[in-house]
Amino acid sequence: MNFKWVAMLLTSCLVYESQATDFYTQPMQRLDDAAYGELQTLAPFTGAPVLMSFFMPNCRWCEKQHVALSDLVESCAGVQPVMMGVNGNRLDLRRALKRKHNEFPAFLSSREFIQALGTNPPVPMTLIFDNQGELVFYTQGYRSQQTLSTLLKEHQVTQCL
Repeated sequence: MNFKWVAMLLTSCLVYESQATDFYTQPMQRLDDAAYGELQTLAPFTGAPVLMSFFMPNCRWCEKQHVALSDLVESCAGVQPVMMGVNGNRLDLRRALKRKHNEFPAFLSSREFIQALGTNPPVPMTLIFDNQGELVFYTQGYRSQQTLSTLLKEHQVTQCL
């Protein structure tokens, strides 16, 4: 799966299926304690780089990715990680978040996102959006805090310490 293919699929699914103009307007159900069960969008994160990290229950690499994202937030001001649960029910996804003491906004991935990524999205996977909400790049598999920081700089998403 290459970058252009992922970008094209996400764009077409979001526009065709949900009539949304971008991923910020896609309604999704919250998984974290802040607003558990509520349908919300990512509109509050407009204007900030977003790292959308896909995870599933019982995924050790997803847990490691969560730690790397937590470390990244400390060195990259203004970056907003958002956790997207896939391949599990709400209860199991919520448990996975609690195990890592998640403090990031977390959502149950919408049907349109899952369709865009395929029936079994690879996890962990991270989509990186710039300040304007444009998909800049994505990674599949675990990426360390240092690797993510370097990618953010290379793609001019944000400056990290």
